[in-house]
Amino acid sequence: MDTGAAPPRRGPGWGPVLARLKAWCRAHPVRAALGAAGLLLALALPLADQLLARPLQAWAERTMNRQLKGYTVRIGRAHPHLWRLGLDLDQVVVAQDTHPVPPVADFGSLRFSLLFGELLRFKVAGNLTLESPALHIDLAQATEEVRSRVSLKERGWQRAVESVFPFKLDRVEVRNGSMLYLSADTADKPLQLTRISLLALNIRNTATARGTYPSPVSLSAVMFDTGKVRFQGGADFLREPHVAARGDLHLERVPLDRLNPLAQAYQVKTTGGFLSLDGTVESTPEGQTAHLKQVHLEDLRVDYVHSLATVDQEKAHGRQAVKLARRLRNAPTLKLHLDTLRLTNAQLGFQNAAPRPPYRVFLTQVDLRLENLDNQAGHGTSPFQASGMFMGSAPASFSGRFRGGAQPADFQVRLELNDAPLPSLNDMLMAHGGVDVAQGSLSVFTELTVKDGRVEGYVKPLIRNLRIYDKAKDGRKGFGTRVKMHVFQALGELFKNRSSGSVATVVRISGSTRAPETSEWQVIRKLLGNGLFRAIRPGFLGKEGS
Repeated sequence: MDTGAAPPRRGPGWGPVLARLKAWCRAHPVRAALGAAGLLLALALPLADQLLARPLQAWAERTMNRQLKGYTVRIGRAHPHLWRLGLDLDQVVVAQDTHPVPPVADFGSLRFSLLFGELLRFKVAGNLTLESPALHIDLAQATEEVRSRVSLKERGWQRAVESVFPFKLDRVEVRNGSMLYLSADTADKPLQLTRISLLALNIRNTATARGTYPSPVSLSAVMFDTGKVRFQGGADFLREPHVAARGDLHLERVPLDRLNPLAQAYQVKTTGGFLSLDGTVESTPEGQTAHLKQVHLEDLRVDYVHSLATVDQEKAHGRQAVKLARRLRNAPTLKLHLDTLRLTNAQLGFQNAAPRPPYRVFLTQVDLRLENLDNQAGHGTSPFQASGMFMGSAPASFSGRFRGGAQPADFQVRLELNDAPLPSLNDMLMAHGGVDVAQGSLSVFTELTVKDGRVEGYVKPLIRNLRIYDKAKDGRKGFGTRVKMHVFQALGELFKNRSSGSVATVVRISGSTRAPETSEWQVIRKLLGNGLFRAIRPGFLGKEGS
């Protein structure tokens, strides 16, 4: 066996490659120098990013806090990106100094970057992207902000951002944002916006005329878990003293049950319901304008609750409502117009917890349509019509028109209620009259006109088949109560029209709007006249056969 075989031959290795590289560098020294510099820069930039991260974090935190008043910023991490002239600030937390828990804002990341295209034109501009920003405010923090004498602009938010990125912004984007208002009353179902997406472009446009909006803005979000919110329009971010914006606003089936804890403070109880609207809104330093094409409330359940414990609060709220109405009427800096308000399948009620027994009167299946509503005078009349079921069983309708903002008041109403079962009103009758009924129905017909400081009209109630005392129902009641019921039954029989079996009257209302000339003696006189003269049959005055 031949053991002296030659070892395997090896390749040329790196020697020839390095030799050719050296030769190329000698032939092209400038290119070689640029390539070497680029390689060193590519290796040095990531290292520089790491070395600068901690000092930049401390600098950014210190610089932003120097600009803010009443708030403090904490930054979790800073990530400079020298290769693309960018800066990321992660886990940015903003706390109110007087109420630091919970923080009012928590930003997943603030991403700043410069636009290379603008640099080539010797201009400096950049973009800002906010990743998962979460704003959450509780009642104490909101109260502190309202009480503070420092305005929102003076808080220094804009200066704080500009201090760490001192370049004009051309584009701002919000991704997966959220806003939350939390109080003790809303702990179970907080008021919140989620999945907020915002895109604003061309922010630094300076060649604009007043009344124009050069920066396109789009926003979408989810309100109260299921409702949808969209805004599409424009803004003038350079408007002084603050931003101006205008666009189309759309709300789709926003659930209203979240508002119940807030409404209860005003003796209003709500359950269920959805809000949808379409319109155009505008906000400028000179004022605000809203033109809503349609507002639609579906399946709303609202009760006003009166009690002895809340009498003073109700009076105070009433005075506040009057003041608010006066401020809104013909307000020079606020213009509101509503083309159509619709209420479908609603339930409206009044609960009186003050007397004994307490009672509730209500309308179900309420459908309402109101048109041409405006807070400024001179827009014409606003017609309305509504229908529903009184106490869930008696058809009722309500229609008319009014002139918003008119001084003195100018309106006309017409109401019709047919055959409401009186036993369903027994709690109310007992609370106010000390008597209930075993049988009977109530119909009411009303027309009123208020114009030029006077009111004219009538109210015509009609009771059929009235039976107050029932031995099976009332046999165990006290002797005095039973005597009272027999007296009422006898009076009903006295004033009953023998041919129609009904008790009816017409109450005329006429006089100044400050003191309408209505009197209970007029009711008594009409009841006596009903027993002596002709019957008053169902229907409005002026109809054939009335």
